[in-house]
Amino acid sequence: MTNRSVRFMLAVVVLVAIALPVLAQGPPRILIPRTTQKQLLARNIQQVKGPNRLQLLGKQVTLSGYFYDGSVRLLVDNIQRTQCDMMMPPESYIVLSGPAPAGVKSGDRIQIQGLARQPGGQDPAWMQDELIILQTSADSEVSVIGRHARIQLALAREARLVLKYPYVVLPGRLFIRREYAVLIFGGGNAANNHARYWNDLKTMYNILLSHGYTDANIYVLYANGTGRDASVPVDYSASKANITTVFNELAGKMTSNDTLYVMTNDHGGGFLGAAIAGYGPGIYGGFIDTSGDEGDNISEAAYNRDFNGDGDKTDILSVDETLSLWGEKISDDQFAAEVNKITNYSKMTFQMKQCFCGGFLDELTGPNRIVMASSGEVQVSWSYTGGGFGEFTFHFFAALTGNKPDGSGPVNADANGNGKVSMVEAYNYARSHDGRPETPWYEDNNAIPGHTGNMPGGGEGTLGSATYL
Repeated sequence: MTNRSVRFMLAVVVLVAIALPVLAQGPPRILIPRTTQKQLLARNIQQVKGPNRLQLLGKQVTLSGYFYDGSVRLLVDNIQRTQCDMMMPPESYIVLSGPAPAGVKSGDRIQIQGLARQPGGQDPAWMQDELIILQTSADSEVSVIGRHARIQLALAREARLVLKYPYVVLPGRLFIRREYAVLIFGGGNAANNHARYWNDLKTMYNILLSHGYTDANIYVLYANGTGRDASVPVDYSASKANITTVFNELAGKMTSNDTLYVMTNDHGGGFLGAAIAGYGPGIYGGFIDTSGDEGDNISEAAYNRDFNGDGDKTDILSVDETLSLWGEKISDDQFAAEVNKITNYSKMTFQMKQCFCGGFLDELTGPNRIVMASSGEVQVSWSYTGGGFGEFTFHFFAALTGNKPDGSGPVNADANGNGKVSMVEAYNYARSHDGRPETPWYEDNNAIPGHTGNMPGGGEGTLGSATYL
């Protein structure tokens, strides 16, 4: 045998020795076709949704961020954005179209590969507003970077029904007292309409029923008019036109014996005074005040920012707070104008949950009115730690029902031991158990400003101490 033949045989033996262990493991899984290897680009969300996004259309990209499945499947740059009630900037998230990543939970930080594309006719209507989405498949490469921020979404616990009579009997006379409620949960849009808003809505709706409110007298304005399930009948989409319709109807039929309970929940706009959750100080969804009723005295020079976009940083500004609806917003002044159409009533109670909702107190203050806000005028509001409810609403619901809404245990908010929980007792319990960086506010004496802290206090709390659902 020649030297050349010996060398050839040795080479064959070496190749076989290397190949056998690999062959024993089966064929390798090819996640990305060889023809698209050059198209695979690593990008962050801001780059994919930025001005150069057209260059990425039709290409495979790999993105890292936090997986979120609280409304629709998203990849977000900062998971705290989903826990506070601010509308997420479009460049902070991207919609994931395709099967849910296996073994991944909301809050996990992941890296995921997919096709950058524009929405098409095969996609649902809500997705058509997105400039670009990430199309994934069963073969998309997904890796979990960290699980420390995981959010578990809880389901709302149905409240037990306990009926009562909706009338008051006085000697020789019968006064019919009807109880009305308006529940406004706008959501903003599909990407921002967190599941916790539906949980809060469902819980409050059932609490009202359990206290004698009838479905016919509960007006539900939710998102685009379609509920997440059939547990709550949705009457209207959350729009300014429908708010006008509802309050016009109530103004025409409420009497001085009737009560009204109003709950607003989801996102709000206003001026953020300090950086938090990925947002720096600035105006987010609020309107520059032109009526002069706000009196915020926000100095652009103090923040070195041009808040009103007029080219300088020397202005002193005020901002009207807003409530997000579905694709639009209503200001505190506009909302108060709708409420004020109702001139005949016994009491009104407002429970507000959206960001900056403390800024609504001045506009809604009035005789025989209770106004509760989960956060201050320049603060965002937050989700409960578990993610399935709002923080303030979780504890407020627990106070009213005697049980935590996620089923985790009983509570006792009946501070005076009279067997029922007043609005002040529910507020005090929720305020004292609120563990997020938000400061609840309260007003019920028809005098501006409202107050924080335990009630009664600061001249507030007398009306709420004698008011029950």
